[in-house]
Amino acid sequence: MTGLVRSPGRPLSPAEQCGMAAFVLAALLWLFAPFLAVLPLAGFVGACLLAPAFPGWAFFYPVLCHGARGPERAGCIALTFDDGPDPVSTPLLLALLARHGFPATFFVTGRRVRQYPAQLSSILAAGHEIGNHSFTHAPCIMFCGPERLTQEMRLTRRALSRFGVQPAFFRPPVGINVPAYAEALSREQLAAVNFSCRGRDMGNRRVCGLSARMLKRLRPGDIVLLHDRAPRGGSGGLERWLAEVESLCLGIEAKGLRPVLLSELCGLPAHRHSAQAPRHSLP
Repeated sequence: MTGLVRSPGRPLSPAEQCGMAAFVLAALLWLFAPFLAVLPLAGFVGACLLAPAFPGWAFFYPVLCHGARGPERAGCIALTFDDGPDPVSTPLLLALLARHGFPATFFVTGRRVRQYPAQLSSILAAGHEIGNHSFTHAPCIMFCGPERLTQEMRLTRRALSRFGVQPAFFRPPVGINVPAYAEALSREQLAAVNFSCRGRDMGNRRVCGLSARMLKRLRPGDIVLLHDRAPRGGSGGLERWLAEVESLCLGIEAKGLRPVLLSELCGLPAHRHSAQAPRHSLP
């Protein structure tokens, strides 16, 4: 299976362990009950098909989807925003987060970093963290092979290097984990991050009731998924989205939860600093 080629010294993934066990069991069954030999193989194939639908299931490779344990992280959560930066939503979102004193991690796409460098600079200047979210965020990126996925990560890394920062975290577009990411992540030395709480906002296309959906299931240690894209519907859609995010922030405070940077919640560095000096625009 493409993407599951094991690098020397890397532990076997659950998928590799499951596959090996399935083949051994199938071989044994073939000796004693050939008609049953297909069952473990079918189970393995079924697990491979189902795994991408579960963002927190580290079946093909390690995935961070919840904060690390420890008394120093009691009551902490991490707010993460995907798909930006955006010339309309990002400034408003940064102002809202500043009013509440909430840090966040922004998983950005390389193409939009090139389009809106000033917004990326504003995110960094406000003290937030940056993660890699592919270059194009293509709708069918999960069907691509390791070479294309590596290129997506690498192009975003290069776009961000102009700002003097190199993310250590990568979030798969749409949160779908597929085997081909394993090789690309290894090449780019990135850690995969998904989430444990989301509002199913469909990339800010479904913002009504967002805060209520999220507050109902929000728990300490959660990695929270939100989006930094101007919603459809013009100013009306933007106002509804901002009201929902404001309501979510107020609800977080009422629950006694404390947003922290993703690196603090997970106990891992979010950035590998580039040797190149920061710049606020791209050529």
